[in-house]
Amino acid sequence: ISASHVTISGATVSNRLSGNTSLTPTSLNSAMVQMQEMKSQDGIVMGELAAYLLVSPANYKNALEIIGSTLVSNSANNAVNVYSSTYNLMAFQSPYLGAASGGSDTAWFLLSRNHAVTRYIRDEVATALVDYIYSTNNNYVYKGYFRETYGVTDYVGAVGSDGTNVA
Repeated sequence: ISASHVTISGATVSNRLSGNTSLTPTSLNSAMVQMQEMKSQDGIVMGELAAYLLVSPANYKNALEIIGSTLVSNSANNAVNVYSSTYNLMAFQSPYLGAASGGSDTAWFLLSRNHAVTRYIRDEVATALVDYIYSTNNNYVYKGYFRETYGVTDYVGAVGSDGTNVA
């Protein structure tokens, strides 16, 4: 998430919510509009629709209240909550985003179904049973390993905020 992605043509595109606002119904709507109007590397508006809201555990209750309530959240208004009735947003939490893991309890991310966050499997899960005759204490040893990494190949389909409410 950055305010200065440089495209092939040299233009600058931002997928960081302006003002880095905390998660509210208004800021969520702003992020959804920004995602739909975001241009690709070629300068084409991609029209991505939000599908997933990713937050820290400390922000999860707030996220569920905003997208899950039947009526407009954080309001005495009886209008229908469009996030739950129309967009079908799904909220997810990860302890690795929170302050306990070196992240932020106020940051939040909106992803489309076509986001470019990718899991690369370097080595599949492999296991081996080492016979007791190769052990110094005559025990069998069951070993396993795998290698994977994560990366983002493109900014389209992702909008986020660190939730600090500053420019």
